[in-house]
Amino acid sequence: MNSAAAIARLEQASSLAAKCRLCPRRCGVNRMRGEIGACGAGRHARLFMEYVHWAEDADIVPAQTLYLTGCNLSCRFCQTADERARLPSARLDSKLFAGILARGKAAGARTVNILGGEPTVNLPALLEIFAETGDFPGLVWNSNLYGTAEAFALLDGIVDIYMGDIKFGNSACAKKLAGAADAGEAAAERAMEIFARSPEALIVRHLLLPGHFACCAEPVLRWIACHLPGVRVSLKTVYMPPRDLAERQPEKRFLTPEETSRANRLALSLGLRLTRDAASPPPGGDETGNTPGIEPTAFETIIASDGAVYLRHVTREASEMLRAAVGGPY
Repeated sequence: MNSAAAIARLEQASSLAAKCRLCPRRCGVNRMRGEIGACGAGRHARLFMEYVHWAEDADIVPAQTLYLTGCNLSCRFCQTADERARLPSARLDSKLFAGILARGKAAGARTVNILGGEPTVNLPALLEIFAETGDFPGLVWNSNLYGTAEAFALLDGIVDIYMGDIKFGNSACAKKLAGAADAGEAAAERAMEIFARSPEALIVRHLLLPGHFACCAEPVLRWIACHLPGVRVSLKTVYMPPRDLAERQPEKRFLTPEETSRANRLALSLGLRLTRDAASPPPGGDETGNTPGIEPTAFETIIASDGAVYLRHVTREASEMLRAAVGGPY
C-alpha cells in the first residue's frame, strides 16, 4: 500500500464525497459535512467486526479482515446485513487501524482485507487513514464493484488486490436481488478498467445463487472468459440462505450438488483460471485482541438439510475446534 498515493488522492476523494458521487447512485449529499448518503455512510468509516480470516481464497489468507458499515446495494442474500445493523460499531481512525494491523501481523496475517458493506463508500475516510498509517503490504479491496470510475481510479497504485464481485447476469435479477438494476453493468465496467490497468491485481468473484444458473452464472462466466482473459476467478459455491428471507423466495435454499457441478464444469470448459479456497490453517498461534466498542467475533456453523456444513467467520481458534472435532484437517 502506497501512503504517498493516498495522500495525493485524498483531496480528490473528498471532492467526490462533498457532493457524493462515489457510486452510481450519485446521491449528491455532502458526506464531508457529515450528511448520510444513500449507502448509510457519513464522514467517518465505522468498524463493526474484525478478525484474522482463514477461510477466504488461498490467494489472500490469512487475512486481517475489517468489516465496515455502509453499503450501496441491498442484496437480499447478504450475510453481513444483519450484523451491520445489529452489532455496535466504532469509528475507525489511524490509531485503531494501526493497532489492528499489529495484531494481525503477530497472528500471521499476510493481507489486510477491507470489506463491509462496501469499502468504496468509505473511500475518503480510508485514504486519510492510509495516509496517516504509512505503507503496509497486501491491501485487499473486497468490493461489490458498484462504484464510479472516478472513485476506483483513485485506488490505482494503492490497492494490491481487488477482490471484485460480479453477481448478476442481467438487470432484472440485479434489481430484484440487490435493488440496483445497473449493479451487474457497473461491476463489469469497473472490472474491465482494473484489468486494463493491472490484470494480476484483480480476482473476480462470482457467488452461485440457487436457481440463477441460466440468468446469472452462465452469462457472467462466459462474459469473464470473453472480456477478462486469464483473470483469476473465484467461483463461490458456499451460498447460505439468510435466516430472515421469506420461505416462499426461491433463494431460500442451499445450492444443490447438481448446480455446483454444472457451474464448475462450465468454468473449466471456458478455460477460466479458478482460484482455490484456503486449506485449514496450521495449529498454534494467538490472534485474540480487543477492539474498543467491538464485540468478539461469533463463529457460526450451519448444517444444511443434506448434511453439508457451512462455516462463517473462521478464525484460527474456530478452525482448531473443527480440526479437533473431525480428527484432522477439514
